[in-house]
Amino acid sequence: MDETPKSRKFGLLKFPFALREEVIRNMEFMDAFHFSTLSKRSKRLVHNAKLRTHSITFCLNTFVANDKIIVETIKDGKCVMISLADPRESFKRKNPDVIDGRKLANLINEPSDDYKKKLSAHLLFIFHFKETILHIEKGVSNVHFERNYTEPLTDFFLWDVRKTFDFVSIGWGSPLFISSEDLKFILETIKSNQYYLGKQINILLKQWINGQITDLESLIGYKRYNFPVDVILDGLVTMDPTITHEQAKKIYSRLEVNGQLMDIQRKVDGQLATVLLDEEGCSVFMWNEKRLAELGN
Repeated sequence: MDETPKSRKFGLLKFPFALREEVIRNMEFMDAFHFSTLSKRSKRLVHNAKLRTHSITFCLNTFVANDKIIVETIKDGKCVMISLADPRESFKRKNPDVIDGRKLANLINEPSDDYKKKLSAHLLFIFHFKETILHIEKGVSNVHFERNYTEPLTDFFLWDVRKTFDFVSIGWGSPLFISSEDLKFILETIKSNQYYLGKQINILLKQWINGQITDLESLIGYKRYNFPVDVILDGLVTMDPTITHEQAKKIYSRLEVNGQLMDIQRKVDGQLATVLLDEEGCSVFMWNEKRLAELGN
């Protein structure tokens, strides 16, 4: 009597070590992810195979609960978009190809009370990304900040998983309100090779001019934070500087001051601040009576 042949399993774990790794390296991104969730051993195999992937971008949205992860693969340059939001949100409904991060997290057999944290940690462990990017944005989406914080920025889930990125952008392509305290936290806590902060410096200066910020004494943005001069000065009324270039050497602790020197003025009380734009970056010094007296002006 004929019997229907049984489907044969693909015994990858029985393969020689080198062959197992070669098979895993040739897997599609999502196939490798699913394989890594089968057991602790399969998770370790994917990690050890060093499956190279171009980039992972954490997009944090400040306006709505629309956080997402974007993975760009090396093999075909395609992007895999994983939503960290509630699947009932409009972003998911309008983008049928977006993968539900909650479902992926449920496949990972590890204890965690935060599915975002569990999924992010798993991805960062099993794949070897050429670039890790943080993007904080406003209402839309390398890390990317866009959040009208329903939770304190200092308590955000991602900081328990990763605090070092290759690139950090804040409000890329659109203005984003961020307090001076939050910006200080980002610069002091989040480590990166490159930041995009140009518009944020401009916004902070405008907030100071309009009296929304009263405790800012100085502001320094180094060149590596990547900000065009025209972006920093956009919409600002500037005046001749209170100090000379010679006096600026002491104020800004420079041997030479060769850049642009100009003043801006706060509307509510007329307080002045001097802005220095040079090869090192952007430095702003807020004047008060004591500082002016020390200067002799």
